[in-house]
Amino acid sequence: MMRHDGDRIIRSMGGAGCPRSVAWYLLFSERGAMMQAHSRESCVSSAASRRGIGRRALLLAGLALPALTLPALAQRSGLLTLRATFGERGPEIGEELIWRIYSVRGTDAQLVQQSAEIRPNFSLPPGEYAVHASHGLATAIRTVTVTEIGTSAVIPVNAGALVVSGHIGGPERPMPPARQSLRLFIPTANNSEGRLVTSVLRPGSVLRLPEGTYHLVSTYSGTNSVVRSDVKVETGKVTEAAVNHRAATMTLKLVRAVGGVALAGTQWTIETPGGDIVAEAVGAFPNVDIAEGAYTVTARHNDREYKGQMKVEGGVNRDFEIIVE
Repeated sequence: MMRHDGDRIIRSMGGAGCPRSVAWYLLFSERGAMMQAHSRESCVSSAASRRGIGRRALLLAGLALPALTLPALAQRSGLLTLRATFGERGPEIGEELIWRIYSVRGTDAQLVQQSAEIRPNFSLPPGEYAVHASHGLATAIRTVTVTEIGTSAVIPVNAGALVVSGHIGGPERPMPPARQSLRLFIPTANNSEGRLVTSVLRPGSVLRLPEGTYHLVSTYSGTNSVVRSDVKVETGKVTEAAVNHRAATMTLKLVRAVGGVALAGTQWTIETPGGDIVAEAVGAFPNVDIAEGAYTVTARHNDREYKGQMKVEGGVNRDFEIIVE
């Protein structure tokens, strides 16, 4: 239908001496504007002079212009290709990367794109951008300029990793992961536990960290055994920290004779030489996990109180008896 109408208009206008370029112009205008212009000033009058037709054609072109829909120019863009390395000269980082691209306008930065791919490609309008790369808790940021011909950038990240495990008395007795609580700090000038990095580090898991020195605090859960140590994380390397807790499991017994039957319903309190209570228990032979050291043990039974001195050696589990006199 449209082709038929357009052909008829062109034939009519051409036959009347109307410039053919004007006819094509009107044909590719929006149909409503074309028909409106055609109804007002027709170029098909066979009685009009060539000069009159020219004036009408110009008028028709002017009437059609406001309704013309011109295609928007395609926005220019360039391709930004990224990859990350361990430091300036280290190997490429091949896992756990998050990329964020910020447009930079003076002092303002706005997030425009992000990706979790290892080698992402971003299609961006030419301009200046801030590229932020994160590998675990380690991050790096660089400014890049994107051009229409494309831009490639390598972002060095000074990152390493930390893996922590625990033992009780020695490597032959691994600590159950559920019993080891870990906290990691960044030391400050006057405080080894200056700034907390994480308190949810799990034994055996890999924690990606910026290069540097950290303070590790390991607690043998349910005991008074706490081990503190400094660990160093280097770029491109995995630091394995094995924490040895000098602790043991002591079985407490209140007996009437050495090796005798333990008395039921006994209440137990274990204190440091300074009087700090480190453990309490109830029963005939409760097991108590406790750090290496010397302690005062108090047993209460039938309204009577009995005391004894207990020495604990790391990794040596044994019974401890108090004899009723």
